[in-house]
Amino acid sequence: MNLITNKLHRIYLVAALLLVIPDTFYWYTLSDYSNYATAFNAITASTGLTWLLVSYLALFFAIFAQNLEMRAFLTVTALVTRVFFLVWITDIWRANEVSFVTLLKNVFVRTNTAPFIETFATLALIPLVLSLIIQKTRVANLLTGLVNFLKAPANQTQRVVFYVIGAGSYIGATYLMVLTLIDTYDLSTADSGGGFKVASVYLIALGVIQIALKLLILGIALLAGLWAWITWKTDIKTVLGHMKDFKLSEYLTRKVASYLYTFYFVSIVGLAAVGIPVYASTTYGINQDYAAFPMVTIAGVVITFVVILAIRLVFELAVAIVHIAENTKLGLRR
Repeated sequence: MNLITNKLHRIYLVAALLLVIPDTFYWYTLSDYSNYATAFNAITASTGLTWLLVSYLALFFAIFAQNLEMRAFLTVTALVTRVFFLVWITDIWRANEVSFVTLLKNVFVRTNTAPFIETFATLALIPLVLSLIIQKTRVANLLTGLVNFLKAPANQTQRVVFYVIGAGSYIGATYLMVLTLIDTYDLSTADSGGGFKVASVYLIALGVIQIALKLLILGIALLAGLWAWITWKTDIKTVLGHMKDFKLSEYLTRKVASYLYTFYFVSIVGLAAVGIPVYASTTYGINQDYAAFPMVTIAGVVITFVVILAIRLVFELAVAIVHIAENTKLGLRR
């Protein structure tokens, strides 16, 4: 991927992110986010908001990911979860028994007299797909690398474990989702007086599509777990080996600190990426004080930067002390 193409697909990702922000946060500005507990309940209680946030965060981190395979993987995740949300919200409107034209308008254009946030979200699919097309080689390289790892004779045990976990997850998930679809169908037919109706066709079709998308998302999660194991297995074995060093002759601080710092960094940035627009929307309101919204956003970014900087300095101090101790021990040995 040349430099111009690299910048172009990143621009596509930024455009997609800006377009999905209204759709992600607008409908939930009236929820209670007064404290962490109520905020968590407000988010997890809504299936739609949960998947919107997953897609939004995947897209957000894809923009800043330095590893091109990671960026491509996150782009795929953002697109698949966004499509799943569209299928889910379509099924919600189907259950409300609106006309087909109204359903399409509510999902892809505009709901009643609300702003055209669905239109923005629909337009966001264009740069998102274009970005993924540019990154298709990276996606192929990632999948090829994972397949080659599983095929290697030296990784036979890991291959068996992955296949067992994957098969068990797929069988269990499929069984539960099919049961849920059957229960939904039985409930729907019972409410409508029994018998097979045209509406049942849409229910089954959307249900099957949702099952397929959920299985695809499960596959993405399994691949992410395999990729994480491949990347971290050496460090995991090193840490576990050093844990048996009861004399504390080896230092793990630098090895573990990098992972802890990454975890805190991603967690804080992720919370800020969600918390800033939620706070700005609920406190000042998208339909209330427009001028305050960018001010709150800028202040949130600055505060997030200061927090991350403070954490970085703490980790650097700890690593520096360990580094001095290692050099001192090495000097004594000489």
